[in-house]
Amino acid sequence: MQNDGRSISIFGALPVLEAAVRHNSFTKAALEFGISQSALSRRIQRLELETGIALFARRGRAISLTEDGARLAEAARLALDLVEAARDSAAVSTEGTLTLGVLPSLGSRWLAPLLAGFRRTYPGVYVRVETIDADFRSDHKDPVTWDPSVLDIVITRGHGGWRTLDAFKLFDEHMIAVRAAGEHLKTRIGHSTRSGAWRAYLDKAGISLEMDRPGLVFEHYYMVLEAVRSGAGIGLVPLETVKQDLQDGTLVAFGPQIATGASYYAVTAPRNTKRAASAAFIEWLKDMPTDQ
Repeated sequence: MQNDGRSISIFGALPVLEAAVRHNSFTKAALEFGISQSALSRRIQRLELETGIALFARRGRAISLTEDGARLAEAARLALDLVEAARDSAAVSTEGTLTLGVLPSLGSRWLAPLLAGFRRTYPGVYVRVETIDADFRSDHKDPVTWDPSVLDIVITRGHGGWRTLDAFKLFDEHMIAVRAAGEHLKTRIGHSTRSGAWRAYLDKAGISLEMDRPGLVFEHYYMVLEAVRSGAGIGLVPLETVKQDLQDGTLVAFGPQIATGASYYAVTAPRNTKRAASAAFIEWLKDMPTDQ
C-alpha cells in the first residue's frame, strides 16, 4: 500500500496528545511518559506543525483545547484503544520485536554476548538494541536520558529512583582497576564523564597511584579497555565489562573490586511490563548469575 505522504512521527506523537487531553495537564502527561514538561510541549508543537492543526489555544500562560484539537485527540484515543486491544491479545505470546536501550560500553561488553542465549530461549522474539546517553553527575539522581515511549526496556545505572517508571535491579556496580598482562606502567587512563571516579576508587581501595593529569581520556569504557589492552596504562572500569578479560588472563587486576553504591537496572514503562516478551526478557536478565 502506498504511503500517501503519511509521517511516522505524527503517529508517535498521538499518545502524547491523548495523555495531555485525558489529564487536562501537560505536567501530568509528561510524568506519565517519564519526560519533562518542556519535552512534551515540543512534541505537541511539532505535531501542530506537521498536521497544520492548532491543537491548543494559548492565552498567556493558560491553554485550552481547540475544536480541531478535540477531534484529533478523540481520533487518537480510538486508535490507541485499538492498538491496546491488539497488544493485549498478543500479550500472552512471547513473540514480536523487543527494542532495548543500553549504555554503550555495557551493551558491547556485557549485554551483546548474552543475547544469543536469550534468542535460543525465546526464538520468537526479535531484539533490536540502541544506545542511550549516560549521566553520572552527582547532582542528577537517576535522570531519564532516553524516550520511554520508544524503547521497550532500558538497561542503565542508577539507584532505582526513576519516577513513573518500573525499575528492576540486576546487579550492584563494582569498579576495578586493570592493566594489560605483562605491563607494569602506573599511568592512569581517564574517563571524561566520571572524573572523580579514580580518586574515590583509590581512597576506598587503599592503594597508591600517581594522580597526574592522564595523558589519555575517553568517553566510553570500551575505549578505555582498548587502550589498556594496547599497554597504554591502567584503566578503571565497571567489573561487568571486564570479567571475561580477567578470566582469560588478557588483563590483570591492579587493585580490588570496589562497590560504588550504584546498581544496574532494567527500566521500563509500566505498560511494557504487561507484555509477555518484555516480562520474559526482564526475568531472564534477573536470572543471570552474578558471581560478584
